Amino acid sequence: MAPLLLTARFGALLVSAASLVVSLASPRGAAAAGEETPRFMVVDLHADVPWQVHGKGRSPKLVEGQARIEALRKGGYGGVVLPIYISDKIKGGPKIDDAEAIYRAAVSIVEASAIFLPLGSRAAEPDRISTFLAIEGAGAFAEDLTAIDRFIDRGVRLVSLAHARNNKLASAATGGGAKFGLTDLGKAFAARIYDKGALVDVSHLSDAGFRDLVPIAEAHGAPIVATHSNARALCDVPRNLTDEQLRTIGRTGGVAGLNFHSPFVKADGAATLADVVAQAEHMIAVAGIDHVAIGSDFDGDIKPAEGMGDASHLPALARELGKRGRKDDEILKLFSLNALRVLGWRPSKPKASKDEPKAL
Repeated sequence: MAPLLLTARFGALLVSAASLVVSLASPRGAAAAGEETPRFMVVDLHADVPWQVHGKGRSPKLVEGQARIEALRKGGYGGVVLPIYISDKIKGGPKIDDAEAIYRAAVSIVEASAIFLPLGSRAAEPDRISTFLAIEGAGAFAEDLTAIDRFIDRGVRLVSLAHARNNKLASAATGGGAKFGLTDLGKAFAARIYDKGALVDVSHLSDAGFRDLVPIAEAHGAPIVATHSNARALCDVPRNLTDEQLRTIGRTGGVAGLNFHSPFVKADGAATLADVVAQAEHMIAVAGIDHVAIGSDFDGDIKPAEGMGDASHLPALARELGKRGRKDDEILKLFSLNALRVLGWRPSKPKASKDEPKAL
């Protein structure tokens, strides 16, 4: 069978507001002897390589790590979201200047390897990887909500309002004990993100924050996206999603990105590829086949499930899903098409909402 990468097509891929149709590229080059040729293009909603380059001195050429270039090639990657992770543990608190520095690290990664298409490219190309940006932990923007505009203008598609700790915008899933979800400032910030054409990422948001976000997203006709979270029903940690949240994600046209970090896959933290498949199957059963994607969390200091050690293992996941009865078109949705749909979202005229404050 010819790779599905050669036959499927999608629209509205990149940051341009104009819709476009791009051929899904074939895997990067011919497979070496003994290598498995990827049959499905992967678009990963969360690979933490900018943080590794900025914070840990890793080479922007990505010659090491879970999302190194060779692993991306073997895994069949055709797209990746590079998060600008702004730690809320920075001494003195995170600043917008920190976001600028990590943005430059992301740019250096894209510029260091010919396999990556430039940020903002309007068409995919065979044997290359489309690049997108996100902001992970936007607490610094409480000092100036308007500063998000220039990041969205430069290609940021997804913004998480909090990370590990509560901040002036929102309470975090791991913040503990907060009696609020989104602050008034956070609600205004979320509305601004949607108005500018990007999406809010709920992966690190508290349950209360998730609830507060829903009416704002609905008023803007925006899908709710969790870039790298699993199902809490199978692994009860606050970073995972309840079934109610998964249903809401499906109802709004959003996606939940399947995370490969063992403690988010299985309660005892000793997860295997089979447990990753179980997570995928549960998320699909609850949210729907059009609403689950890949959000590996590779290079985010994670402990990958056994059998999913790096990006090269995505073909093994596809094979196991096939054994469970998943059809090729379903796997392609999970691996790339669902992610591309939300990355291509653009706002329509928002509806009035009593729950949405006026932008500051």
